[in-house]
Amino acid sequence: MVSQDNTTVKFHIVETLEQAQQAAASAASNTAGQVFPVILFQQGARQSMSGAFPVGFVRDRLKRKSASKKGNVSDAMAAVNRPLDDSHARSVARYIAENIGKTYILPPMTLNIQETVDVWTIDVQSALKPAYLVVPMTAHLAITDGQHRQAALQIAADNLTAEELRILDKDSVSVMITCETEVKQIHQDFADCSKTKALPQSQLAVYDRRNPANGIVLDLADTCPLFAGKIDATSSTLSKKSLALFLTNQVRQLVKELLVGSYAESDDLFESKAVNLLGAPDSPKYVVVRDRFVEYVNAVTEAIPKLKEIADLDVGLERNKIPVAREAGWICLTATGLNIIGRIGHELIVNNNPDWKKYVEALGKIDWQRTGQLWQGNIIKDGKIMTQQSPLKAAVAAVRREIGLDPQQALAA
Repeated sequence: MVSQDNTTVKFHIVETLEQAQQAAASAASNTAGQVFPVILFQQGARQSMSGAFPVGFVRDRLKRKSASKKGNVSDAMAAVNRPLDDSHARSVARYIAENIGKTYILPPMTLNIQETVDVWTIDVQSALKPAYLVVPMTAHLAITDGQHRQAALQIAADNLTAEELRILDKDSVSVMITCETEVKQIHQDFADCSKTKALPQSQLAVYDRRNPANGIVLDLADTCPLFAGKIDATSSTLSKKSLALFLTNQVRQLVKELLVGSYAESDDLFESKAVNLLGAPDSPKYVVVRDRFVEYVNAVTEAIPKLKEIADLDVGLERNKIPVAREAGWICLTATGLNIIGRIGHELIVNNNPDWKKYVEALGKIDWQRTGQLWQGNIIKDGKIMTQQSPLKAAVAAVRREIGLDPQQALAA
């Protein structure tokens, strides 16, 4: 057996993997430690390890050293992690609790070991090697990236039944382990871990099917002539020359308005309400709501001439009329206009208004151009469109007044 030291790792090289396993098990039993099979690999100038830790080990043995909220530079420099966002940790905890025994995913965590540990591996000519890591009882495993996942597992465990906790503890979390003693480098590792690009909200609306409302978004985008083939599902913003009419996330805001009466509803609260109101995708409740939303959107499209014109555009050169219409300043072709239409629809649908089609027809008589008198002083100020809640409420009140609904109810919402 040959031993080599590398920062805080002592590598023991043996001839066979069986010998490595036996030696690691013997060392662990003599130090009250635990053995984990890992893969040794190289990244840059460092060797790292990758493996999986049981959920119970992640909860109990991994350490967080979070910066204080509103702390000074010295506080942040002394910490290993950013301030813990309690609401985010609770949100992840709910996600875990709701999906125990089902399908869920927790991304890998990045850890570092700041005390010396032993690793047994074999002598092969490869930068990628199987190995066994022995973690002594006294070893300090710090979280470089993933503290909210670990906090979420702790929160979830505190609120589970014994049987639910038993099921959860059968699961594991993948980990990447570096051996680093310099806090500055740990900070740099954390910063480097953040160099990922979050999915645009439009793509989340497509991919996240745990929220049944996202299914309705896709159903509207697929079946309503106004949206079919005209929705950008991958971008964060629409360029002036885009041939797409809306982003998927803007259609999702419309669904928020139709379902709960506000596009500004937090995603966590919206998902909870959506599950209660819709049930599972393709459940009877879901189908009824989806069909009513489709009927409403199609009726509004038929009533408002500009929307009807856009809906009837053929694939190809005719779609060049979309950026021209957008540049002309039609309110009904903006996300704000879509939210106004959705909020009116929410009241008509929730109240089962028997005359809802009469009010939809009245929407078609409104001047939806940006220069229209109806919009001045609410969502249009100094020629610019305002997207905040107060101007939107005022615009909804103006629309309600124009089509014959009580405007005060909109202002009180």
